[in-house]
Amino acid sequence: MKIAMLLEQGATASSVTTTLDMFRLAQRYQPEAGYQPHLFSTRGGLVRLTDAVAVDTQPLPADLGAYDAIILPGFFAESLDSIVNQLQTTWRIVIDRLQKLPETTLVAASCYGTFVLAEAGLLNGLPATTTWWLAHEFQQRYPNIRLDADKTLVDSGRAITAGAMTAHTDLSLHVLRRLGGAALARSVSGIMLVDGARSSQRPFMSVQKNYSEPLIQRAIDWMTTNLALPIAIDDLANAMHVSYRTLNRRFIEITGLTPLAYLQALKIERTKELLEGTHDDFEAITASVGYEDVSSFRRLFKRSTGLSPAQYRRQFKGNAPVSSFHP
Repeated sequence: MKIAMLLEQGATASSVTTTLDMFRLAQRYQPEAGYQPHLFSTRGGLVRLTDAVAVDTQPLPADLGAYDAIILPGFFAESLDSIVNQLQTTWRIVIDRLQKLPETTLVAASCYGTFVLAEAGLLNGLPATTTWWLAHEFQQRYPNIRLDADKTLVDSGRAITAGAMTAHTDLSLHVLRRLGGAALARSVSGIMLVDGARSSQRPFMSVQKNYSEPLIQRAIDWMTTNLALPIAIDDLANAMHVSYRTLNRRFIEITGLTPLAYLQALKIERTKELLEGTHDDFEAITASVGYEDVSSFRRLFKRSTGLSPAQYRRQFKGNAPVSSFHP
């Protein structure tokens, strides 16, 4: 078994070390399989992941065709522009190597590493996921990919993609499942106390609240201030002194959402905060975000997060008693 991990400066330490830990455990159960990943970077040598952690890498070979699997960790970037710049500079040679891979090579990436696979064209026509907060930008840049950013992990056959940061744990476990079978994955997951059971990123999603576009930022601030009121989008347009058509068009262009969808996302976000931070029952929370129909808002919440309000509170608030909450 020949496995390569491709990393560059800026790679997230957790994704690199998680893979190394999992594959080292896999060697205990199938020592003959050779699960020790070869670490490569464009220049080779030490790649510093944090001030305290660095890993030794070999120079990237001209041909990766002999490898059974290629794994790309996530990496840090401050914005989409930063990612694009890294794709065109830091990852340019890696992308060239990936484009020459045989179709039989398994490729896997998490978080921003999915952009590298996409840039190499290895996800064209395939289902995939990516980090949830750049899903809209990912889809715009790579329209031929069948993106499902709700999913924590997507296995398209040739490629495995995973969502944000800690989803790399799910990715590494699934790569082991593909290479060594379900029994191996169960053994490793048992030792590490991970189960790969997270199927959705939706409970973790939050809405971006800061934009450089003045109209959009003013509208968001107005929505946030009036969140407890039953706002109509016409009221918002009037407050912004623009037509509904202009407001709708600009919101879709900048946020990827209609004003109504964005407002609903804000209300869901506030509801999550109240479920996590208070003992208020769901009826009171519903009223505090400007909804009168508790049942319809409960359905909206579950559709948005993948969890009922009661499930969300149990998962994210912990074991504190919440006697006044009615599921």
